[in-house]
This record gives sequence, structure tokens and C-alpha cells, in this order.
Amino acid sequence: MHRNLYISNFEVTEMMWKEIGSIVKKLILLLFPFFLLLPLYCMLFPENYLDGEYAMYRQQQDYVQGKTGTAARVLIVGDSRTKAGMDPALLWEGSYNIALGGTTPIEGYYALKEYIETHADDLPQTVVIAYAPMHYMDVDTLWTRCIYFHTLRSADFSDLISRAKSFQNTEHILIDHCRLEYLQYKFYMPNKYATALKKAVFCGRRQENLQKYAQVEADSGHTYYGTADHSDDVDGEAKVSDFSASDIITAYLTQMFLLCRENNIQVILEQTPVNETSYKIFTRELKDHYRGYMANLVQEFPDVLFYPDFYCYPNDCFGDADHLNKKGVEAFCGYLKEKYPQLWGQKAIDRNSVYDLSENKKGLAEF
Repeated sequence: MHRNLYISNFEVTEMMWKEIGSIVKKLILLLFPFFLLLPLYCMLFPENYLDGEYAMYRQQQDYVQGKTGTAARVLIVGDSRTKAGMDPALLWEGSYNIALGGTTPIEGYYALKEYIETHADDLPQTVVIAYAPMHYMDVDTLWTRCIYFHTLRSADFSDLISRAKSFQNTEHILIDHCRLEYLQYKFYMPNKYATALKKAVFCGRRQENLQKYAQVEADSGHTYYGTADHSDDVDGEAKVSDFSASDIITAYLTQMFLLCRENNIQVILEQTPVNETSYKIFTRELKDHYRGYMANLVQEFPDVLFYPDFYCYPNDCFGDADHLNKKGVEAFCGYLKEKYPQLWGQKAIDRNSVYDLSENKKGLAEF
């Protein structure tokens, strides 16, 4: 009797596990198409669920690859301050802005390299480069935007990882299991895009992204970020006590210079304005070390036109802590157009007026 009871209990347990196994198999069969189709949906319809920055990255990528627009005579490369601050419609004829928010010269180099490859028969005469000082100090959104939005080619990613191993302080590039992480982004794994899908309810951002793409394309790569008529908030540089350039970012900046030199392209390295509130907070160390960094580059690359200082504009020229508003953009672009008349057919600029390191001038543009 005890033996029969034992066998009976065993059989019940075995049946229970068989039932559980059957349920698991059914769940796998049910969910397999979902996990197969979800990455496919993410790959085919990124504009449906990714945030508004995606539209700008995608538009820049399409232009760089020659899928849209006409070749630029003056190509503008930089970060969001440059994206907002340099409006081709107010600058030189044939200029185009491929700056992107959160980028550094690392992303800028690969975008410029790809542009030159795809426009080999119609290269720009001039490349204008401008990054906030903070984007010479460390990478910002390499993983969370550039790789996340698929704007860095696989070969360029491998090149970056190989180069980064030769430098110190590259933990924001060489993240743990970086190649595996890249593959997860490359193949749109659900663990990387589920949050965005959930927030957008799968397709809630489509119209916003299509409109943003169309606006940036129509305005030759330019867009506004902050749109307030005044901002006395402080920018990123005002929140740090010193300036110390990243070795790998500096290496990529100089690679941009060399790439342009190889292709007979004039380079201008500029800076975008900061508001009065921020400039007053900048430490002496930050200003001196930034100017010293630029002065060293001036000596190393005499063929590059440098502006190695800061521009300070009134707070009512800023739409937020970092970005110029319409008033600020009109003033800054008007200033640049007069500063570099050779870019629209006037006589060449006096190089001595391009870089003045004196504290008295403080980089203040005529206003």
C-alpha cells in the first residue's frame, strides 16, 4: 500500500512537470514571433518610437551619405550649440550644418570622413568646426545617441574601439562588454529599445519625428533648442572648476584637421557664445587652461584659422542655458559673416584678428 502511494505521488509529480513543460513550450512558441518581429519593427520604423533627437541624427546621416540635399561649399560640424547657433540661411551661400547634440570631435570626425567619402567629386571648400569646451573634455552621448540611433558605421565603431585602447580615461567609450553592447544596438534587441517603445506606445512619436526631420532638412541642418527670450541659467562649463582636454578627443580633433588638409579643405575652428551669467562664474583656471589648449593647437596647425577664446553674449540672446535664441543667432551669424568675408567672395580675413588671447577682449563679438 505504501509502495502504491509512493508511485502515485511520483506519477503526480511527473505529470505536474510535464504540464509545466508543456506550458513553457507553448509560451515560447507564442512569444517567439514577438521577439523575432519586435527587432524587425524597431529596425524598420525607428521614427515611430525614438525621441526627437533621432530625427536630427537621421537627417544628418541621410545628408552625409548623399541621400538628400546638395553638396556644401561650407560644411559646419559641431555639437548642439553649433546646431542652434549657426544658421546657414544667415551665413555663407552654400553652407550646411551637420552638427549634432551631445557630440564631440569623435563623432564629428567619422561624420566628416563619411561625408568626404560620399562627396569625393564635390568636396567643401571650408569646414567650420565648433564644440563647447565641455565636449573637448569627455564623451557625452556616444552610446546613448550616436550608437543608439545607428549613425556610427560598424567599421568606424571597430576603429574607435581599437584606437581607444591606446588612450587613458576612455571608460565612457570602452564600457563593459562594449562589442556585445554594440551588437545589441545593431540588431535592435528588445532590452535596448523596450523603454522607448513603451513611452511612445509603439508609434506615438512618428508625426513629431517626421515634422522635425522636414524642418531640419528645409533649414539646411539648423534648428533651435531653447526658444525662451531670456535665460540666466548656467551652462555646463560654469558647473566645473577647471578645463582639462581629453587626449583621445584631442586626437580626433587633430584627425579632422589632417583629413581636411589631405583633401585641400580650409578649416576654421570656432566657438559659440556663452551667456553672461555663465561667463561670470567661469573660474580663472578654466579660462586660462582652455586658452592654453587652443594656443597649443594654433602652434601645431598654422594652416587652421582658430578662435581660441570665449564669446560672451547677453542673457536675452539665449533660449536656455546653452543655446542661442533667434536674437542671439541673428547677432552671432551676422558677426561670423563679417569675420570671415572670404567665405562669400570678399577679401581674406586678417589672421591676427581671428585669434586674440587677451583677457581684455574676452572674445566679445560686436553686438
